[in-house]
Amino acid sequence: MTTEEMAELFLAHLYELAHQAPHPNFLFSVNDFIPKLGMIEREEVQKAIDYLGDRGLVILASFDMFGGISAGITIEGSVFVEKGGETGVIERCRKNPPAWVRTPVLPSSSPRDQERTEMVNEERGPDFARRAVEAILEDIEDMLDRDDTVTADAKKDLLSDLATIKIQMERNVRSRQVLDVVLGNLSSISSIVPLVTGLKHIIEIYFR
Repeated sequence: MTTEEMAELFLAHLYELAHQAPHPNFLFSVNDFIPKLGMIEREEVQKAIDYLGDRGLVILASFDMFGGISAGITIEGSVFVEKGGETGVIERCRKNPPAWVRTPVLPSSSPRDQERTEMVNEERGPDFARRAVEAILEDIEDMLDRDDTVTADAKKDLLSDLATIKIQMERNVRSRQVLDVVLGNLSSISSIVPLVTGLKHIIEIYFR
């Protein structure tokens, strides 16, 4: 299976999980479901996730392959799946779902392999985190625009909060107090709570 096919299979499963969840923007533990899809090679899984993240099809809350990765599908990702993707694997999966679900035997990895993978993830983490923050902020803005329960004045204030976060992310030294305040404001809107939660996790891990 190519990286692109693995990525699309991963995305299709994430799409199904999102539709079964109480809210489509929930974040899911990747390590809980990738073995069922036969994805057991950590480096290959990371490549597939990187591919999706670079295209803005998923949002990630963490990037530690051993501590767990939390991922959610973006609006662009959902549209991509609904259109059938590009490799044909999504259509094949839809025609015969059981064929794509398996229970593999997970291979053990040596401490040296684990240490090397952790070092690679640690080096690349901030770059992915920055892109994830940008993707989440875009999704939050889109969700707010479509949320009819939020007044126009409130939306204006919340968009200002998003702008504040963007400014803080561009600084070398960030104000924890400012970030806590604006994230608290955003958390008051139920439609974007899952996204804001993921955003908090990323900021806490990589930007504090």
